[in-house]
Amino acid sequence: MAKLRNSTKENPISQEEALEFITKNPEAVFEVEKIGIAVELTKALGGEQVRTVVLARDGRTVEETTNVAGEGFAIDSRRCINGGTDQYAKKPAKAGPNNYTVDDGRTFEELKPGETAKAHTVGGEVRKAIAAPEDMYLSTTWGEVQFVAKGGLVTFMGDEAIGNNSPCDLVLREDGKKASMVLTAPGYNIRKNYEAVFGKKPEGAVDEFLQIAVGEDRKNPYIQRGMSNNFQR
Repeated sequence: MAKLRNSTKENPISQEEALEFITKNPEAVFEVEKIGIAVELTKALGGEQVRTVVLARDGRTVEETTNVAGEGFAIDSRRCINGGTDQYAKKPAKAGPNNYTVDDGRTFEELKPGETAKAHTVGGEVRKAIAAPEDMYLSTTWGEVQFVAKGGLVTFMGDEAIGNNSPCDLVLREDGKKASMVLTAPGYNIRKNYEAVFGKKPEGAVDEFLQIAVGEDRKNPYIQRGMSNNFQR
């Protein structure tokens, strides 16, 4: 199966390369679907540095990327089922009711600058995805270089490629159905769940992702991978 070229921080894979790859190699692509999870949502004052430091599948703590939140941006903080934390800076347009529900009934727009509120993501978004068969570097749309560890994913939102080392709100999807096991769970359990939901053994790109995931899981079998997605400070 085709793979993206080897990359370095000095020579990352460009957005154009990633998009061209999935166009020319559809056999390497599978579908994932977002599910709703608990997060904490902060309305940025502007200028906050948001370091996305996550737990890779093999147990390494890696810095995925760094971003600077603009005024009014959303800073999404979450805890994943593997015990790792994750956070993102998002433009205000990506923090509306199609993306988040604030638990106390307000909208993100109604939060005060600097305020943090408990919220949930809105599920249902379907993305294309490819597995990272080796550590890789990806040039982002916001001008930084993103590190994606072996066993992570690159997902595609329209014409944007995004690295995801800790996909704690994504499940596998096929033929309009979605699995229930999030992709930070052990690869072996994801495989069993896939077979139970879809009634067949995974093939192609999904099978390759799971083989990589299982191999990386074995490097650190002591990661606690529970089933709770609730974020707590």
